[in-house]
Amino acid sequence: MAEIIQDGTGTGYAAKVNAQNRLEVKAVTQSHVATVSEDDGQAYIVEAIDAGPVAAEYTLYLKNDSDNKMVIDNIDTWVTDADVVWKLWEVTGTAAGAAVITPQNLNLSAGKNADATCRGGAGGVTGLTVSGSVKYTWKTGIALSHYRLNTNSSLILSKNDAIAFEYDAGTGGLAHLNLLIHYHG
Repeated sequence: MAEIIQDGTGTGYAAKVNAQNRLEVKAVTQSHVATVSEDDGQAYIVEAIDAGPVAAEYTLYLKNDSDNKMVIDNIDTWVTDADVVWKLWEVTGTAAGAAVITPQNLNLSAGKNADATCRGGAGGVTGLTVSGSVKYTWKTGIALSHYRLNTNSSLILSKNDAIAFEYDAGTGGLAHLNLLIHYHG
């Protein structure tokens, strides 16, 4: 006979107990961005590619225009040259220059768009002013290197917060940035 576990609302669910009198449970572990993508359709990828960045160029700009908090889960960088230094800044100003980027929804059937302003790629983003200290600095030391910065969902942008990725040093080879973001409402 199944035991009943009360959920606090007056209804119950049958629970299975094994031969050792242990409750049988099933748990699924997945990343938070995967859960948000599946449940809410509010997870996105942002991609910027620059074939010839120069030192002190902002390669990617991202501003949260939503009332919900934007969470940056992962930052991936790939470069073809050696000794590239990246800096992530909090910025203000009106982004101009480089192409407008549309964040792509990770849930292809969700039909939702990110409420964000995003620019990046060839030529760099202009019109920005650093408004705080550098948030992250990282280096890719060898040619054709990949670097993943897992922010553990701790890099959060409230409405009107903006960040920019600076190609701080390097020899100008191909640079590729990917961000995984989701909204937390």
